[in-house]
Amino acid sequence: MNEKRPQCAVCNLGGHLVDELITETDDTRAVIVVVRQVPTQVCDRCGTTTLTDEVAEELARLADAQQGNAVSGTVVVDFDQRQIAAAG
Repeated sequence: MNEKRPQCAVCNLGGHLVDELITETDDTRAVIVVVRQVPTQVCDRCGTTTLTDEVAEELARLADAQQGNAVSGTVVVDFDQRQIAAAG
């Protein structure tokens, strides 16, 4: 199976985008929110990550929803792709 992967739009190294699950951290609010298992595409050369608009919106929603839930100032949650499907 010879699958054509999208080329990275950021680097000039000829990199291609690969689907991966990453951990994102939002520290722009009162509570630091760490979100695991975030679907993204990562350049296999420069390492640049690309999120879809839907994933970015869900990350912002998760960070907003977790404000006030932290005991130590940090909350760790897992990304749930079903939330995007339900919203769409």
